Amino acid sequence: MSALQEKYQSLTDMAGGMGLTAEEGEGFIRITGALNSADDKKKLWDEWNRLDPDYRSGEVVVDVSAPEAAVYTVQAGDSLSKIGSHHGVSWQAIYEANKELIGDNPDMIHPGQELKIPSA
Repeated sequence: MSALQEKYQSLTDMAGGMGLTAEEGEGFIRITGALNSADDKKKLWDEWNRLDPDYRSGEVVVDVSAPEAAVYTVQAGDSLSKIGSHHGVSWQAIYEANKELIGDNPDMIHPGQELKIPSA
């Protein structure tokens, strides 16, 4: 295993687990493919940034696509269940995608909040 493969092992393992291809070139690793969600893309980028803060080394090339998360503005009378039913996703998935905005109580959403709706 090369030093480059060793340095980015967790990133290439994560990419492989997401169905992406990771190949080593001359002095770099290229990750390609299509992801299932914007959340997966964020996880991949977060891991890359953990290994290479601010992506400065130039040792990794990431060429992946991912669907963008939809955004929904909460209306009076909405609940996560109602929103999830309309978008074909569980209320739990919407809550997990917006936990920082919503807080500890998934029943406490407010008109005007903009919620990310994860891919179904």
